[in-house]
Order: sequence, then structure tokens, then C-alpha cells
Amino acid sequence: MRRFVLPILFAAALPAASSSIPSAMNAFTTACYQQLAPGDGNLILSPFNIATALSMLLAGARGQTAEEIQSVLRLHYDSTYDAGLGSLLDSLSKGGNTEGNELHAANGLWVQQGFAILPAFENTLTSNYHASVTPLDFIDNAEAARSRINSWTEEHTKEKIKNLLPPGSLDARARLVLTSAIYFYGKWQNPFVAARTQPAPFTVPSGTTIQANFMNQTFHSGYAETAAAQILEMRYAGTGIAFDVMLPKTPAGLPQLDKSLTVENLTAWLASLANRNVQVSLPKFRAESQFSLSRQLSAMGMPSAFTNHADFSGIEQHRGLEVSDVFHKAFVDVSEQGTEAAAATGIGMRASAIMRPEQPVVFRADHPFLFLIRDTRTGLVLFIGRLTKPQ
Repeated sequence: MRRFVLPILFAAALPAASSSIPSAMNAFTTACYQQLAPGDGNLILSPFNIATALSMLLAGARGQTAEEIQSVLRLHYDSTYDAGLGSLLDSLSKGGNTEGNELHAANGLWVQQGFAILPAFENTLTSNYHASVTPLDFIDNAEAARSRINSWTEEHTKEKIKNLLPPGSLDARARLVLTSAIYFYGKWQNPFVAARTQPAPFTVPSGTTIQANFMNQTFHSGYAETAAAQILEMRYAGTGIAFDVMLPKTPAGLPQLDKSLTVENLTAWLASLANRNVQVSLPKFRAESQFSLSRQLSAMGMPSAFTNHADFSGIEQHRGLEVSDVFHKAFVDVSEQGTEAAAATGIGMRASAIMRPEQPVVFRADHPFLFLIRDTRTGLVLFIGRLTKPQ
């Protein structure tokens, strides 16, 4: 069976709020996070990026393979889906590029020279995902092809995502690679003053403390509480995009918060946000993660895509393609001015209001917490992660 590789980098975008796509994407986000949450290290990923990549793959899937991918993505795939997602991506990009903020997306379709893909599949990707089509020679020079695709990834994430496709991930059996990338830079609506950043203790999962640089300010922001956590929402200027922090009320509370992170709970928590005067202490941090996701996606419900029983006859009619692996890398940097984030996914396939004066709420994020980067207009989560040790 022939295989093709599909490295996917992606950028963000938004559709009409009535669309079912954001709710499906967020359900996939919480399910994906639950698969990757075990452990106690820092974590950053963009399930929206992964879902965008899988959606491009779904456009060429048929039969049981298509049903499994739809199930994992929590969506119903019909003739309107690709156009709807394309509209969402365009809307996100348009809304995110204001007042010095940046939100960029790029998609690509890389095909073995002489390998015939169905015109309908190519048209779906070029029309709805704006994917450029580039012929490469995987058969005679797979490493050069891998280098070309990785360079494209770096370019479209401003060099934040490097070596998306690891050495050996492409070989002479590769026939096709899909790429989708996201890059975001957002300036805080209420930036922190660098002179107020001070070192202070941060409790790590072992219970010991380390020194971290805490940004400090008091301002009106979205705030809510549950029985187990405080929730803070900080907006990026003029974008409708926000950074949400879910801080357990006890230093050891993150594992339980992880377990309670369902799409239903997340929706309810964020719906309860209200404008409050908040005294914020938040550590500066950078986090990077990389994953091979074939095992997790199989466990989530799409095992046939990774076998020679895969049906991608919507890409090429002979059912000669199967997924070999799914690679994902993500990056986030939170500082006084704002947030920079990027993500890339690669699917490898081979041939088989005004307030009264009030006392501020204290929000001191001095122990492990969850965070999101989210479009508040649609509710779509673009990135999700946790911080257990500021770096």
C-alpha cells in the first residue's frame, strides 16, 4: 500500500457564530487534551490545528475511515463542511490582524511527481483551504522533500516550529503531504508594565518552589470562580481573542481540574465570566511541546486510517494510501506585551461595562494552571495548555 505524508501547519480563522464547527472543534479540543494530559510537565498544543489537518484528510476519506474521522472530530461531514471551515479560517484571520496583532494561516498540498490525485479532492483543498499544490520527488529524494516542507513550515510560523517532520518520516513510499500552519501574536488590551515584574516563588507539582518572574497589575477583566478554580480572561487588543487562565484553588489541584475538563464544563465555566476588578500576578513563561499522535488518535476512535484497510479513495481511486503517523508541534510565549503562539500538524501517509469601585479580586497564579487562547466571538479554542514550571 502506498503512503503519503501530510505535515500540517495552520493559522486561525472564524465563521458565523451560529456555525456548529466551533462547538465540534471544542469538543475535540477537550478530548484531545485528555489524551495528552497524563504527566506533570508543561504542555501546549493546538487541537484546532490538528482538527484542521484531519479535516483536510477527511475530504479524501470514504466509508468506515471517514466515519471514524468524523467521530473523532465530533462532527457531521457533509457538502457544506469544507466551505464552512474555510469561511471560519478566513474570518479568524481577518479578525485577528488588527492593531498590530497577527493571525496567519497557510495550507499546502505536496504531491509526488506523476502521482494522480482526483480533481475533486484537489479542488476542495485549493478552493476552501487555499492550499497551494507543489510537486515533489519523494521517491528519489525524500530527504530533500522533507527539508522543503519543513522550510515552508518554519516560514509560515515565523521560525517558531522547526523540523515538524522528523528525519526518516518520509521515504520512497511517500506520495502526498498535506500541510497546515498557524501563527498568532496578540498584544494585551491591558499590557503589563515591565518595571513591575518581580521574582516570586512558584510551587511546582512536587510541592517545592522555584523562582519565577511574575507580571503584576490590577485592572478590570473577565473573572469567574468554580468550587475548585479561579478563571481569568485577558483580552488581546481589538481582536476578540482572549487568554483564559484556569487556576486551581490549591497548589495540588491541577490533576483534578484536568479530569474535569469536558466541553460541557468548559462552556459553563466560560459562560460565567463577568467583569471584575482583578489584582493579577501571572508568571512570564515559554512552553514548547511535540507529539506523535497515531496512538492517541487510534484510541480516540480512528484506527483504520493507520492500517492497510484505510479508505482514502476520495484522494486516489485505488485505495492505495494509509496514514503512517501524525506529528504535532506547538509553541507559546507569554510576556508583558502579549502572547506569541504557533502550531503545526503533520499527517504522514505512505503508499498502502462601567463598574462601581470595588476591592480587587486577587488572582495569583503561583502554582500549576491551565490556559487557553480562544476566539470569544465564536467560542473557538485555538490553543490549550498547562503551565507546571515557568521557563
